[in-house]
Amino acid sequence: MQKVITITSHTNIIDDGNKFIENEYPKLNEYLEDGYIIRNTIPIIKPADASYMYSITFILEK
Repeated sequence: MQKVITITSHTNIIDDGNKFIENEYPKLNEYLEDGYIIRNTIPIIKPADASYMYSITFILEK
């Protein structure tokens, strides 16, 4: 069985105090805890703009 999910995040990962911020993706964690494994990741390439957002598609398999 496969699932395909896309997660959108941001590239601004450095805090004002120059500390790295760790983020988790609850839905992805839920699938991994349920026994799915990541078969492939596909970055979504978009035209250059002022946005700090990016998306990654995960192909999961159980």
